[in-house]
Amino acid sequence: MSEQLTRGMRRALAAVVLAALIGPVLPVPAQAQEEPVVLLSRGKPAVSSSLEKADFPARNAVDGNAQTRWSSGFSDPQWIRIDLGRSTTVHRVEIDWEVSHSTSYSIQLSDDGETWETHWLGEGDGGQDVINILGEGRYVQMYSTARSGTAGNSIWELRVFGEAEPEPEPVRPSPTKKPAADPRPTASEPEPTRSAPAASAPAPSTSAPVPERTGPPGSVLYYVVGKTPDGKVEKLNDIAERFLRDRERWPEIAELTEGHRQPDGAYLTDPRTLRPGWVLKMPRDATGEELVFGPLPGFEPPSRKSPPAPSPSAEPTAVPGIEEAGSSGPVGPVWYAVGAALVLGALVWFGIWLLRRRRRNEPFDDSLLRTDTSAAWTVDRALRVLMAACEREGLELPGITGVFIEGSALRLRLTNPASPAPEPWAVSEDGQSWAASLAKLQSGTASDASTARFARLVNMGMSETGRVLVDFAAARGVISLDGPTRARHEVLRRWLGELTGNPWSDDPRVVMVGNGLPQPEQVEHLAGIEQVVPELEVGEGGVLVLSQAPTAAQQDMLASRFTGAEFTWVVIVLGSAPSARWRFTAGDDGWLRSGFLPDVRYDEQTAVRRGGE
Repeated sequence: MSEQLTRGMRRALAAVVLAALIGPVLPVPAQAQEEPVVLLSRGKPAVSSSLEKADFPARNAVDGNAQTRWSSGFSDPQWIRIDLGRSTTVHRVEIDWEVSHSTSYSIQLSDDGETWETHWLGEGDGGQDVINILGEGRYVQMYSTARSGTAGNSIWELRVFGEAEPEPEPVRPSPTKKPAADPRPTASEPEPTRSAPAASAPAPSTSAPVPERTGPPGSVLYYVVGKTPDGKVEKLNDIAERFLRDRERWPEIAELTEGHRQPDGAYLTDPRTLRPGWVLKMPRDATGEELVFGPLPGFEPPSRKSPPAPSPSAEPTAVPGIEEAGSSGPVGPVWYAVGAALVLGALVWFGIWLLRRRRRNEPFDDSLLRTDTSAAWTVDRALRVLMAACEREGLELPGITGVFIEGSALRLRLTNPASPAPEPWAVSEDGQSWAASLAKLQSGTASDASTARFARLVNMGMSETGRVLVDFAAARGVISLDGPTRARHEVLRRWLGELTGNPWSDDPRVVMVGNGLPQPEQVEHLAGIEQVVPELEVGEGGVLVLSQAPTAAQQDMLASRFTGAEFTWVVIVLGSAPSARWRFTAGDDGWLRSGFLPDVRYDEQTAVRRGGE
C-alpha cells in the first residue's frame, strides 16, 4: 500500500513539473466540439406554392404561434419553403400538421432556391412529424405530392433545427503590417457596409431616400410590376437586385406582399409568377425612382361602396367681426377659445360616430362567407362516401343530426338508430352513431350525387374532443342565440357563412327582420316578418333571422309550418326566445354553450387544434 502511494505521489509530482515546463493545458478548440443545434426557422421569410385564402399565409407556419396555420390550395403538388438567411447544416425538421395533411412528401434543401436536393422522402399520417436529416443549405422545403383528402395541406408549425451561426472572431488591428498604399478608408472615413452599391453603380442621394417617405397615414413603400423591354413580365429576384442591390433578398419582398389581395383579385403565392399591375410591398431600405410611397393599392369589389364620412373642418368657421376685434382686448382670445371649442367638439363627435360605426359593422367587415374550408371539404368527402356506401349495399341513407371529427375518426350522430352500417362505417352498440377513420373515408369511393339534403349542416366550432357540426334542419323549430351583442353577432356571422358557403350548401335565401341587426349587403333586410310570410308558405326555403322573439301569433304560425316535412326554413332569433327548440348562448370568452351539445369554441383562432390533444 505504501509503495503504491509513493508511486502515485511521484506521478503527481511529475505532472506538476511538466505543467510548469509547457505552460497551462489549453482547452479543446471550439471547432473540434459538436456544434449546438438550435431552432433556425422562427420568424424567417417563408413562401408557398399557393394559399387557401389570405387568412392562412406561409409565414403562419414559422411565427411560433401554435394557433395560426398555413393552408394551401386544394390540388397537388404543394410546397412551402423557408429562407434561413445563410447556408448552414440542418439536423432536424419538425412539422405540426392540422387535420388536412400530406400523405406523401419530401424534405429538400437548396443553396440557391432553384436546385433542390432531397434529404428525406416518405409517407405522412398527420399529427406531429419529427424528421432527422443531415445536410447543408440555405433554403428548406416541404414538397407534398399527395394530400389526405380533398382539402389542401395545412401546417400549424414547421420548425427547422440546425447549427447556430458562429460568432465572428474579433478583428485586431495590426498597423505595422498595413501596406503603404492600402486602398481601405482611414480611421476618419466610415467604412462602407457590404450592402453598399458597387463603385460603378450610381449611389442614392444621402439627403433623402428615393422616393421621399411622405404620405397619408398607412402609407407604405411599394412597386408596380411591369414588363421588361422584350415584353416579358419582371421577375422577383431582378426587382430585388434593382431596388435592394441584392437579388438574394427577394424572399423579403414575397413575405411582405403575401396575403395582400392584388388589384385583379389574386394573391402572390408562387414567387416565380408575377403579373403586370401587381403591387409589391418593398422593404424600408429599398430605393429607386420607380418606387411609390403611399396607400397600397388592392382589390376593390365592384359592389363595394364606401359611405360618406363626415369631414369636420380643421379650422373654426370664420365669425363676422373677429378680424375687427383683433387683439386689442379680451374679445380676440374669447373668439379663439370659442373656435377651438367648436373644433374640439367636432372632432369628438366624429370620433364617437366613427367608433359607433366601426362597432356596428365590425362583425361583418370581411363578408359572410367565413368557413373553415379544410374541415368543410373533409366532411363533404365523408358524406359522399356515406352516400356511395349506402347505395352500394342497398341501405337507406340515415338521417343525421350531428357530425363529430374526433382525432383521426369521424362520427355521425343519427336521427334514429340504424343497423347495420355499410363499410367503412362501424355502428355503435345502441345503433345511434356510425363512425369511420378519416384515412378510410379519404380513400373510399365517393358519390357524385347532390348533397343538398345536408344543406343546413353547420360547423359550430371546436369542443375539447374535436370539431362539432349540427344539422339545423333537425331542430324543426326556432333556434335562439343569446349573449352579449358582439359575441352573438360574431356567431351569427359564422353560422351564415356555414349555411351559404359550404360545399353542401344550396345557396339559400337569407332574410333579416327587425332593427339592431348587422347590415351585410349579401342579405335581404325587412322591417317586419309579415313581409316574408307568403314565402314561408310556398317558398323554397332559406334562413330567417329575427331581431326579437316572435309574438304568440307568429309562434303559432311558425310552429304549424315546422310540422310540414317540406318546410326547410331555418329560423334564428337573436336574443332570448322562450319558444325556441334549440337555445345557444355565446360568451365574450369565445365559448358557445347549449343544453344538448358539448361546449364549443366558436373563435377558431383560440380553438383546440386537434381532438384529443
